[in-house]
Amino acid sequence: MVDKVYIDNPGALKIDLMLRGIRLDGALEGHGLFKGRAGNGVDIILPNDALVNVPCGDEYTLASPYLLHSSGKHYTITAPKDGRGVPVKVVKPPSFYSEYTTTGKAFSDIATLHGSYSAITPKPVCELFNENAECRYCAGGFDKVDANPVIYTVDEVLETAEAILKEGTSDIIYLSMGYSDCDDGGIEFLAPYIVAIKKHFRCLVAVEALPPKSNKWIDETYGLGADSVLYNLELFDKELFETICPGLAKTIGRNRYIEALKYAATLFPNGTVASHLIVGLEPPGSTRQGIDMLTSMGVVPILPIYRPQPGRALRIEPLTTEIIIPVYRHLYKAVKENEINMLWVRDISVVTTPSEGRALIGEESKGLTSLYEQFYKTKLGAKTAWGLSTLRRKLRVKDTKGLVDSSKN
Repeated sequence: MVDKVYIDNPGALKIDLMLRGIRLDGALEGHGLFKGRAGNGVDIILPNDALVNVPCGDEYTLASPYLLHSSGKHYTITAPKDGRGVPVKVVKPPSFYSEYTTTGKAFSDIATLHGSYSAITPKPVCELFNENAECRYCAGGFDKVDANPVIYTVDEVLETAEAILKEGTSDIIYLSMGYSDCDDGGIEFLAPYIVAIKKHFRCLVAVEALPPKSNKWIDETYGLGADSVLYNLELFDKELFETICPGLAKTIGRNRYIEALKYAATLFPNGTVASHLIVGLEPPGSTRQGIDMLTSMGVVPILPIYRPQPGRALRIEPLTTEIIIPVYRHLYKAVKENEINMLWVRDISVVTTPSEGRALIGEESKGLTSLYEQFYKTKLGAKTAWGLSTLRRKLRVKDTKGLVDSSKN
């Protein structure tokens, strides 16, 4: 029996590639572009400009029905047993990955590119690991030792952001941090970074933090200059949330996530408040209920796919693309029906974005929304987005001087 493949549909192909990865033909094995990609994957542009981070070099990818091969400068993804293939483009790692700050820190240690945005975690520490209360799906990526944690300075982050923006690889700087026991959800720590980036560069800043105990911190997050905010609920199902995210359930609670997201959606621009729901950690029907709840509040659900790997505390049976596709179709329809702007959460290699759901339900992507998307991918579009965001903030924010001044001390 031939494995089912999705060569003809870029939206479904992106999901299938994220789940099953890809094999390399003999000419590409050992090629410098693909060395050391296990665990990191390679970014590939599919037909219709769908950007996807595809696992390759991991043990499970050896069983993938997809093969990447090259004929000189051109790349093709084929399904050999099926006999079909599509032309694709392989995205080279950005130049800034090989550069360093003046203090000798590698930019690639500080920032990771994921398509339209670059992720920076100034303090890669999650205190829940030290309390044995970490989220069960998380393998780390954070320091687990209290002594001498890594903290990148504001200047180091500014140098990194400058290298990213100068190269033009991304127009959104995404700041995040792990769990820290504080009432503000981490915003007080991130404040100097937000203020400095907005002061020095004309770019958009997204912030992933924890729901603060008081909504005043959400006001101040917006006032500091954040253009987008994420509070990642991760699971909709209450019992599974408490089981899989014991630390977050105990210290923050599911209800506070929902309250904070609902309030943020009344403050930030349409489409700029988002929350992750991890596909595969709960039944698909539960994820769909989470999509409905979030979109009814004006929040954009972002649906990363959970891929179990050796060493992770949580193990589940792998999902199939056939099971997942209806969830992403539902995502697109729910975002569209609730009239949520799809332009902010776009062009991300590690997740399928709401607008990419068009291809899954057969809608043509030649309409007005597509024209807007194409515009905002240009330099003029990026400047326009920055200008509109700045103007809106000036009209909405009355007085955040106190927190901004305190962040400079």
